[in-house]
Amino acid sequence: MQRILAAIDTSLYADSVVDHAAWVAGRTGGGVELLHVIQRTDAVPGRGDMSGALGLGAKSGLMEELVALAEAQGRLAREQGKALLAAAVARLAAAGVRDVASVHRHGGVIETLIEREAENDLVIIGKRGEQADFARGHIGSFVERMVRESIRPVLVAARRFVVPATVVIAFDGGPSARKAVSFLAGSQLIDGLAVHLVTVGKVSASLRGEIEWAQGLLPAAQLHALSGAPDEAIENVVKSTGAELLVMGAYGHSPLRTFIVGSTTTALMRACPVSVLLFR
Repeated sequence: MQRILAAIDTSLYADSVVDHAAWVAGRTGGGVELLHVIQRTDAVPGRGDMSGALGLGAKSGLMEELVALAEAQGRLAREQGKALLAAAVARLAAAGVRDVASVHRHGGVIETLIEREAENDLVIIGKRGEQADFARGHIGSFVERMVRESIRPVLVAARRFVVPATVVIAFDGGPSARKAVSFLAGSQLIDGLAVHLVTVGKVSASLRGEIEWAQGLLPAAQLHALSGAPDEAIENVVKSTGAELLVMGAYGHSPLRTFIVGSTTTALMRACPVSVLLFR
């Protein structure tokens, strides 16, 4: 792995994202690109445009005041972003990571992440964003969009980083699950960790062949062939093994079908208080 893209914001997840990046870099020898995006805002709608009820002179004064306020907020956001990135660089240096680059942008978060991921091999984001404390039990609003649109593996960081000792891999034999196994087998990311390979449901002849293929690449993995609802079965294995990292394929069905019947991916990210490495 050559490069790791770590997206940080002012949420409580920033330190965890940086610590995850340091862990991945330490195990794989990759460099880290830190990214902070100042999101686009519109100062006038944000405060309610009541200028239509005012006289022309008052309206002009209000607009000037709003423009000045927006400029001041923009300067504050830029300085805050610089401080955030500087602190993250120092945190990585303290963890022994020296190959670090910082990117500070203004625009859309998803669009910027998709642009920057082309030059990186892995993306790390927080499970929730800047409004984390107001959305307990929910994943960040942009997480699903990012994972659906990303061409790279996405590590969704839990709020608190814990050095992984045990990893659970959800495996259904599909393309994204195969991609996950191939990625892990070809990197040093989980070397020396306790690995649990979990499949849920009836094991057909074709799935049995896929499981044997996965075990061939990950010979130390312990197999769990379970029945029941996939999200509940996998969650139980994560809890019973004390795993700190869950690896799985993401969003195997279309967005429309997910909207109608729900998603195992989203359900597990909500239910499991651990970091999740997702592949599409």
